[in-house]
Amino acid sequence: MKRHLFTLGLLLSVPAFAENTTTASSQEAHRPPHERKSPVQLLLEHRQDLALTDTQAAGLERIQAALEVKNAPLKQSLEALKPARPPGDGTRPQGPPPDSGTQDDATRRANREQAHGLFDQLRANVTQAYQEAEQLLTDAQKTQARTLLQAEMAAHRPGHGGRGGPPPGE
Repeated sequence: MKRHLFTLGLLLSVPAFAENTTTASSQEAHRPPHERKSPVQLLLEHRQDLALTDTQAAGLERIQAALEVKNAPLKQSLEALKPARPPGDGTRPQGPPPDSGTQDDATRRANREQAHGLFDQLRANVTQAYQEAEQLLTDAQKTQARTLLQAEMAAHRPGHGGRGGPPPGE
């Protein structure tokens, strides 16, 4: 039980909230953490691989819908905390922003702390939904689901086309 919760925790870990400085093409590849697929969505996408019954699939859909409703206000709050994009081509100007003072720094710190709290709530909601979803699965399905989730987690690690470059030794 603890092992799969640890794995789920790793899957759901998100990087610190930071300013969005990516281009449009990399935004698609690296969606914000609150926009990534939930483990319950992944289970639904692999319903044939998991051999889910209609009852199980309906239960997972109900859990996913409840998760989306529960997380919607948190996601809206995160969007409201995003800094305004400067006009232009979306590239970041070189050097410090003009008129950056301690007030702006304090505001950014406060927003970052608030975002961390919102991400913690999102993670807790996703974890709770996954635990509820696992109750609907057989032991064999749970094992297969964990394997699918680990594979998904590995696909989003830095070093596999992410910011960290290729893994060591490649």
